[in-house]
Amino acid sequence: MKRIYFFTILICSIMWNPVISQERVKAAKVYTLGDSFSAPLYGLNVTIPENWSGFYPQDSEIFKMTNDSIQSVECMYFASQNSLDKIVAKWNKGFGLAQGLSMELEGEMVRREGLIISRVGLTNRNDVKGTVLAKCGDFGVCVTAMVYGPTKHLETYFTNLTPLLQAIEFVKPIPREELEYFDWQKELTGKYLLAYERDIASKKQGQIWLYLDGTFKSKVTRTGLFKGSAGDYKGTKKGTYLIFNEEDGKPAKLVLTFNKLPEVELPLLKKEKQFFINDQVFYYSEM
Repeated sequence: MKRIYFFTILICSIMWNPVISQERVKAAKVYTLGDSFSAPLYGLNVTIPENWSGFYPQDSEIFKMTNDSIQSVECMYFASQNSLDKIVAKWNKGFGLAQGLSMELEGEMVRREGLIISRVGLTNRNDVKGTVLAKCGDFGVCVTAMVYGPTKHLETYFTNLTPLLQAIEFVKPIPREELEYFDWQKELTGKYLLAYERDIASKKQGQIWLYLDGTFKSKVTRTGLFKGSAGDYKGTKKGTYLIFNEEDGKPAKLVLTFNKLPEVELPLLKKEKQFFINDQVFYYSEM
């Protein structure tokens, strides 16, 4: 039996991985009955309803869900900052799906229990019919589910669509700047750090192993033009470390307390997808 595809567009919902109470939707992970994920920018928590499963394709803004009970039915699920009145106005104008292909309202629009529902038809395709449902929360965010499929299955898949919206919980959205918060303590603890720079016959390399027990080992190499720039910190050293996150306008930093040398504070910075330690690009990985 063919599967139902449930397309969910949750704009900007997976751009970052902050520490939040519910897992943000992850690419390629399969979600099944009872699994939950969030789209914090819009303040949405989604729980997979009965008979459904889904996954988020890599490099996409579409969440796909499947159900084996009905054939060839598709649904697009949109999140937007809106109101029911504005959504109704948009529905009355029709909505495009692709070049030369759009959906138009058919019959009476019904409003009940905080939902609006209407039948729709696909232009130039009498064999395809559908419906649209919309629901809004208390924080200026609405969700629209647009379901369509073969006309012969019309009554079958229209009878119980509200669970698709009931699976949505509206919570207070998290501002983008908070979503971009990077937890240095969580990300770097127990990691291997590498900063590397080379210029013809010169090399500048710093390696740090940050162990889970709070100790570290560093190995600093300087050759050519960089020779002597590391001072007494050249070679292999050991000690303890602390990682401080950005707070109250103070930058994040890594503090290394050496066994036989003065303490060193290294500022940490994240710009887009690059990481900087003491103004030098560095990389980190599991040890």
